[in-house]
Amino acid sequence: MSMQNSFPYLDILIFGVIAIFLIFRLKNILGTKTGLEETNINKKDGDEKYSNIVTLKSKTNNLENIELNKILKVDPNFNVVDFLSGSKTFFEMVLKGFVDGNLENIKNFTKSSVLQSFKSAIDERDKEQETLIIDLKSIQKNKIISSKVSRSTIKICVIFESLQIRALLDKDGKIIDGDRDKEILVKDEWIFERKIKENDPNWTLVETKSH
Repeated sequence: MSMQNSFPYLDILIFGVIAIFLIFRLKNILGTKTGLEETNINKKDGDEKYSNIVTLKSKTNNLENIELNKILKVDPNFNVVDFLSGSKTFFEMVLKGFVDGNLENIKNFTKSSVLQSFKSAIDERDKEQETLIIDLKSIQKNKIISSKVSRSTIKICVIFESLQIRALLDKDGKIIDGDRDKEILVKDEWIFERKIKENDPNWTLVETKSH
């Protein structure tokens, strides 16, 4: 074989070595972790051994922790899970009592001015012989969004986002407002209050807002 004919094979060998070298360098570059690309969403078992994995916390979680810490400073026994569970149950009780026109079960846990607002709406409904339908399908969100602590009281604002069917019927059963077949998303903000120094652990509903 002549020296001239051997050059193409030599070129192929050299290009092959260069290609392997470039692939090796490219693999190293793409495989480098910066410590910012990993989050809890894609985190797998065993990832704890990598010290460069950083968990990114959302602003929402940080806000919840700030509000919770404010409450715990004056009430170390406060349990956020129990509180939200109780507020959810009470929310359902209020809706039922308001629809039925019977506020007996909630009167001891509701501020008198709020209770009077409920009662006035019920009385107006009865006067017009109207019927209110509220079918609570599900509660999508039930969380603390803010709190206010004074020397004597703790106030907690809770947001409820729920899917409901709402309709108001006249005395003849005709729909005045709402839709008996359509679910709507209802957003409510309720403020609960408790005296710090009193032994009564119960909370009182002191304000309601709807969006």
